[in-house]
Amino acid sequence: MMLSSSGWKDILRPIRDGYRHIFPSPDTGPTPEERQRQRASDQLLKGFTYFDTFDQLYDWSPAEADAIQRSNTPLLIRSRSAKIEEGQKANVLLCHDYSGNYHDYEASQGIGVDEESYSCEYLQFVDTFIYFSHKLACVPPPSWTNTLHRNGVKVLGTYLVEPQTNDTERLLEQTTDSENTVTFPMAHKLADIAKHYGFDGWLINIEKPFHEVGWNPLLLDAFLQQLKDVLGVSRQLIWYDALTAANKIEYQNALTPKNLGFSKACGSILTNYCWKESNTRSSLHLSDDKIPPQAIFFGVDVWAQNTTPLAHRRTTYPEQGGGGTNTGIAVTKLADFGLSVGIFAPAWSFEHFPGHGRTIERAMWCGEVLPENIECSCGNLRLQHPPNRGYPITRSARQFPAGSEFFFYTDFTRAFGSHEEVQSDLVYGGKKLHSQLASQAVLPHMYNLNANDDSVESSINKLSLRLEDHPGRTSLIVEVNSIPDDVPNTVYERWIRFVELDMPVYQHLEFKILLRYELRGSNTSASIYLNFSEGVRFVALEPRDGVQVLRGSASYGPDQTRKQNRESLREIGLHLVAPPINGEGRVQVAEILEICIAPYKRSPGSYDINNVQLETRGEGETSHWRLIWNWKVIAEPMLLYGHRGLPFSDVTGPFSHFSILIDDLEAGRAYAIEFVLSGSLMERLRGSRQLQVVGIGFDGGSLSRATCQVVDLLGPTQTALTERNSRDLDCSVAYVRGSFNSTQS
Repeated sequence: MMLSSSGWKDILRPIRDGYRHIFPSPDTGPTPEERQRQRASDQLLKGFTYFDTFDQLYDWSPAEADAIQRSNTPLLIRSRSAKIEEGQKANVLLCHDYSGNYHDYEASQGIGVDEESYSCEYLQFVDTFIYFSHKLACVPPPSWTNTLHRNGVKVLGTYLVEPQTNDTERLLEQTTDSENTVTFPMAHKLADIAKHYGFDGWLINIEKPFHEVGWNPLLLDAFLQQLKDVLGVSRQLIWYDALTAANKIEYQNALTPKNLGFSKACGSILTNYCWKESNTRSSLHLSDDKIPPQAIFFGVDVWAQNTTPLAHRRTTYPEQGGGGTNTGIAVTKLADFGLSVGIFAPAWSFEHFPGHGRTIERAMWCGEVLPENIECSCGNLRLQHPPNRGYPITRSARQFPAGSEFFFYTDFTRAFGSHEEVQSDLVYGGKKLHSQLASQAVLPHMYNLNANDDSVESSINKLSLRLEDHPGRTSLIVEVNSIPDDVPNTVYERWIRFVELDMPVYQHLEFKILLRYELRGSNTSASIYLNFSEGVRFVALEPRDGVQVLRGSASYGPDQTRKQNRESLREIGLHLVAPPINGEGRVQVAEILEICIAPYKRSPGSYDINNVQLETRGEGETSHWRLIWNWKVIAEPMLLYGHRGLPFSDVTGPFSHFSILIDDLEAGRAYAIEFVLSGSLMERLRGSRQLQVVGIGFDGGSLSRATCQVVDLLGPTQTALTERNSRDLDCSVAYVRGSFNSTQS
């Protein structure tokens, strides 16, 4: 029987087959020297960080970290208020294992691509995201951490001991000081790595027993507890259900006495994926006060729905047909028990269905029907991957309010974008699309959002949302379906939500919305509505050409009333009152470009981007040019940053990112104070071309701009240098006052 390449890929999934603890994976990959060269390239040119050996881990220090390897976006703290929802909801953890990971599209700077890859556009339903790769220790790429933090999602790296891992005893090495205090150097090393690179903790996955001589589970307990302590309360540690207290690899598929000690030490557990309903009940009984039910994540293997010719087939809940398009069935079951879910390999939709990833992803998360023209290596698509409209993931996944209690911003940027032709040639290698994973904004959940007041004629003037990509940006399009001419000329009232929020408004919040509204018609009116806990406020729209900027106070009622009632802003959307809209297909009502809600700025401050330089980095295959710069505060802002205001980065301060422009050509975005220049961009720079570094705030506005003329640039025949060489750029700096009250250029 012949199998396609994707069919064999399904069979040989390395972490999820049933024999992974019996047969060590043969090392048929690159040599150690090749691995070392690849690791150096990944670090210097792509911003990836991972460790293959214990020596690499022990030798690491913050000084060796490259600027582009660090994430700069702080975790946006979601509202702590309990969201009232119908029925039980489950916290969702995604364990992202996508063909080995560390793909080029995940690099810290965007690259040209032929098609989209996995990015997850349902982050409002995700609590925690684990980045998994077959490394000893893998750090999430900063592109993922930046996007996840912007969306309020915690992101964890993976510490993985596999059967072929050498020197595993070094994990539990310890030192004792004069006061007999035991220290685990590896616990401190892992905590330091998480803090320096800006992610939120670790999944501990030990798939190989320790040596029997001297084995004591209490020693591993102590290591895990110390790692949890040094990570701090703001970070997370999760135990994976593999190694037991008896020093055996026995997947329990539940919380049991055999893994309880390690799970307690970490504070959370991710179980294996072959559980049954009885395992959920026994886990709840055992957890008692030891581990909160929400900290018990039951695994679900998305790939289990695929067919394979092997006798030993992967299974997940439900045993027949579980995983894949039926993943939401397991989510609902776990929600009923008050437990959480860990979804293994959510990128299955892209890996198993090349070219149809987003379509299959919508089927998994939203229950959409699969198109007729999709095929896969399983054979009968509709038999093997049936549509599941009744139990999609979003039915029972906990949905979190967007933004924080004090800040919300979106410009609807997706992880993949289009660009102008000149950018295609000079920046993106002739590709029609480019990746911009680090830039993905808070996106609306657009499935079944239409709110209609009458049930009989609900299809008339029905509103819908879609994202529309343009070169360099994405916008949210509000459309209304048109109807035949013979419908009675009655006025209908329609609502559609853009985003759900939970923002207390006694903090004098302000909103700014950039949009286009050109719908004209008799008896037709549209408004942006702000839905508060105490009532609804409308901001009327006037049809006009071009972009409109709406600004105002995000409040409802007098100050004293707001404070007494703990009033909060719950959602923003569009309200339409109109007779039946005539036309062909759907008619555009509005285009939403940006939405920002932030504390009122009395004085926004001003900032300086300075000391712009060119440097050479790397040697041999990794030799390249870097653009580097610094920034400083010129006038202190009189506004709140941090948890109770706008985000503030440990790396880039008030700047969300920096746009790099060469002769008004956008060369890319930097989420650090350095930018890797490709050979084609260096050629563009030669000849005293103008270069700009534009600092953009977390609320989307320009904070500072440095405009430079390149002088004394090294010639094209200069070879790579073994030491850093700097060339100052002749620069003039434009100080741009605070961004909230300025329109993004």
